[in-house]
Amino acid sequence: MNSVYLDLAVDFAQEDVKGYAEIMVIVASADGALVKEELAIIEALMGRCMMHPEMRVDVRNLLEKPPSLDLVISKLNPVVLKIALRDAILVAAVDGEYDESELKIIKTLAKAAGVRKKELSALFEWIKTGWEWHNESFQHLGLL
Repeated sequence: MNSVYLDLAVDFAQEDVKGYAEIMVIVASADGALVKEELAIIEALMGRCMMHPEMRVDVRNLLEKPPSLDLVISKLNPVVLKIALRDAILVAAVDGEYDESELKIIKTLAKAAGVRKKELSALFEWIKTGWEWHNESFQHLGLL
């Protein structure tokens, strides 16, 4: 059986993984309130990227003082930026609402990655549909 889970992030170089994770921290920290859902998704995304445990500690330490978005963006290639954009929207959505500061970061990422408004809108819709799909599992399990 072929793998049904394919994500380009598993093949990122470690320096790209670090920049990718830094962007997730920047988004989560943007509204000034880190919630457990944001921390959980960042941990999951770092795991998905096969980030080295010591590097994870470094990234966690950035939660109090995130790096400059422009500096991080300048070090990443367009493929990493596009995957970071997709996952940044996930991080921003996980607490149930998009803060204006999170949206500003997402728009900056989209511009840097060469993603147009139509594509960006499609990503937001994909995230919404994904959360709905995920929540259906609770109904299937009789948990809602």
